[in-house]
Amino acid sequence: MTTITKLNMTLDRVIRTALSITLTSVTLFSLISYNANGATVVANYISDAVKNNHRPVKDLTLDADRKPAQILNFFQVTPNSQVLEVFAGGGYYTELLNDIVGKDGHVTVYEDSIWYDYSKSDSDKRHIGKRLKNTHTVISDMNTLQLPKEKYDTMLIVLGLHDIYLTSEKSLSGDKRDINHFMTALYHSLKPGGVLGVVEHEAQMGEKANVSAELHRLNSTLIKKVMHKAGFTFEASSNLLANQNDDHTKVVWAKGLRRKTDRSVLKFRKPQ
Repeated sequence: MTTITKLNMTLDRVIRTALSITLTSVTLFSLISYNANGATVVANYISDAVKNNHRPVKDLTLDADRKPAQILNFFQVTPNSQVLEVFAGGGYYTELLNDIVGKDGHVTVYEDSIWYDYSKSDSDKRHIGKRLKNTHTVISDMNTLQLPKEKYDTMLIVLGLHDIYLTSEKSLSGDKRDINHFMTALYHSLKPGGVLGVVEHEAQMGEKANVSAELHRLNSTLIKKVMHKAGFTFEASSNLLANQNDDHTKVVWAKGLRRKTDRSVLKFRKPQ
């Protein structure tokens, strides 16, 4: 092989690498746009889902406090994607995700076997007449949860992560909650480069998880440590749902706090 041939091959690799980096940067940038003042603009497909007049009236009354358009935009949920929603509760976000992913995407809702009864009546109403055509529910014990390998583009855990630390809660077998197994299952099932978004009621700094969980809270610093241990990389946080007047020592449904808590919004990513 001549020196000129080697140089041409090296140059070709450099060009292809640079092109790959450029295309990746364009793809990532296209997910987020900004107005003339530099403020983030919500993607049309997300704002359209929030404005959908088929959404339940009860959901519409919660939008001002929950800011779903900005939250889903921050987590970069996109059409045609595979989304896993963990502990979806009554399905407020399920409804929106179903519209955003569209018929060429899908939303898998994961509910713990024991906890599902708490929200079943509300979530079932959403599926009457197969309204949410792009969604299905998986019900499994957290300790034995099995998910497909590298299937999901995005995972969301909204106001439910603290529940896995409640010492009063056991698995179907009566054993303690196996948090390591649960986090490993999530990591295993997220695509490389995929996003894990967490919204959680903020707790006091340094508070142990099993203590703050009794108030239905979890400290954001602790969440970052848990996710790092599982293999996720912390990427960004948002103050969209911050409330400096929240008393972190109070249970989240104390008088005046219902849907007014200081909530952390954290975006993690699975390394490529």
